Amino acid sequence: MRVQPVPRSDADASDADAMDRFIAEWGEARPDIDVHYLATLGRILRLSTHLREAVDDWLKPFGLSWDVFDLLVTIQRSGNPEGLRPTALYDACLLSSGAMTNRIDRVEKLGLAVRRPDPDDKRATRVALTRRGRTLAEKAMTEHAAQSCRIAEQLTASEQETLARLLRKLLRSFEEPESDEGA
Repeated sequence: MRVQPVPRSDADASDADAMDRFIAEWGEARPDIDVHYLATLGRILRLSTHLREAVDDWLKPFGLSWDVFDLLVTIQRSGNPEGLRPTALYDACLLSSGAMTNRIDRVEKLGLAVRRPDPDDKRATRVALTRRGRTLAEKAMTEHAAQSCRIAEQLTASEQETLARLLRKLLRSFEEPESDEGA
């Protein structure tokens, strides 16, 4: 059954964006499919692209890519001066172990982090920030936070809370394991 998009009132016309046009065009081109999901998921995908481009621009003055920044601030926010084990890093950064190894290699070559023996398990290693890595992570995170706040301030505090709650609900549907009802 096809769900009809909610009609827009004249008062909403000034709020129209490119997704409104895409939804209308898809509704015409494919009336046999339900395209109402574009009103939310299409905007999330489009916003994700814009945000990634903006973050890349914020990080350029620091000579960082998103991948390097993500690794640096993940180690920094742990608060552990000994650093983190690679397994903790790939879990936190949502990467495979191979991808994390490549990322650690890059950050180490840049002189921003070092691998050290794990003081709790001599068979394991930890990745810790160098002084330069810590300084760069702090500066880049300060800029990232300021720019992110500037974007978030397009919404009221109440709108931010509502959006966060709704996005959390969608994220949990992907990130929480499904329960085994029969187990």
